[in-house]
Amino acid sequence: MEFRSGTAEEAGMSAAGGERVRELTAGWVVDGTTSATAAFVARRGVVVIDEAYGVLGPEAYAPPLERDSIFPLASVTKPITATCVMALVEDGLLGLNRPVQDYIPEFKGEGKDGVLVHHLLTHTSGIVEEHLGSFLEPISGDGKFPECEANQHLKIHQDLFANYEAPLTMGPGEEMSYCNCNYTLLGEIVRRVSGRSLAEFAEERVFGPLRMKDSYYIIPEEAKAQVVRRPSDVPFGRIIDESSLGRPSAAGGLLSSARDIAIFAQMFLNGGTYGERRVLSGPTVAAMTRNQIVGIGANAFGEIHAEANWEYGWNIFAGDNWKCFPGTRMSPEAFNHPGAGGVFMWVDPTYDLVGVYFAVTLSLVDGVSGRTNSDLFVNAVTAAVLD
Repeated sequence: MEFRSGTAEEAGMSAAGGERVRELTAGWVVDGTTSATAAFVARRGVVVIDEAYGVLGPEAYAPPLERDSIFPLASVTKPITATCVMALVEDGLLGLNRPVQDYIPEFKGEGKDGVLVHHLLTHTSGIVEEHLGSFLEPISGDGKFPECEANQHLKIHQDLFANYEAPLTMGPGEEMSYCNCNYTLLGEIVRRVSGRSLAEFAEERVFGPLRMKDSYYIIPEEAKAQVVRRPSDVPFGRIIDESSLGRPSAAGGLLSSARDIAIFAQMFLNGGTYGERRVLSGPTVAAMTRNQIVGIGANAFGEIHAEANWEYGWNIFAGDNWKCFPGTRMSPEAFNHPGAGGVFMWVDPTYDLVGVYFAVTLSLVDGVSGRTNSDLFVNAVTAAVLD
């Protein structure tokens, strides 16, 4: 199944409900909640909402946001990284139950021989972001890093080697603690196993087959004018700047448009295909979208949960409301991922629905969630489903 144009009625959604979503989304730009919003919703493959409101940047007379405008995705990058990992698993080149040290021997220290690849995917490695301390900053001075290989970015190379010997806070598999370092390590595994840079591998196995023409780890000069720019004095305002436009971070370096990410989401809803093009097998998609850490609790984002409900690259809704994951109307089978700065995507197999809500965070709530009204968007979209 590919996206096609059609009416809300063809999609089994309320036309009035769809119009209400548009009014809400446009209104949040008008009232200053956000400066820009790109919204995309499709049900049963029928595009119901594909809209852009606001402006590209904070400067006076900034051009209007377009449907193909490109947002920094922050952590929405992680499901794409997980997809690259699983492609190598399908190739028979990577084992989820093998130690990370099999692929990155430099990843050493007490207890680290027990950290397996699947622990990185589910944030149960025992690495806790806020406990990394001084290891978060690269080692200073010349000659303290091995030579950077041609298919790796220098800054990522330095950050990796600065973190390899960081201690575990807890044993692997004990608790889910969301940590960017896990996915930075996965990106390095993809690079070492495939022999290609993460950007090259993602283009070959994900973006190319899905024809995601506006998706980049390293933004080309001709596409920079499409990139949404945040004010520097707002939360996550410096999440992207000129230096980060070419930094292919596996944890949060992707830039993309709402439609491209909706295509990626629809591929998962389709069981690994988009049209006649297959990216993953059905069994792989099934594995990636079910709770892989049943019975394991979470201490993440300032919240404690008895059940983490984490998949390979995705969070599953499962009725446990996290304040940083928008919406309370999704089905228990829905899976999703947010990103800092106001971006969110979700897939709801029960309702045959995919949605993308990209906005610009201008304020914080409880120091965690961006006030972009993404929760209200998700709920209003789901309420428009008629059957």
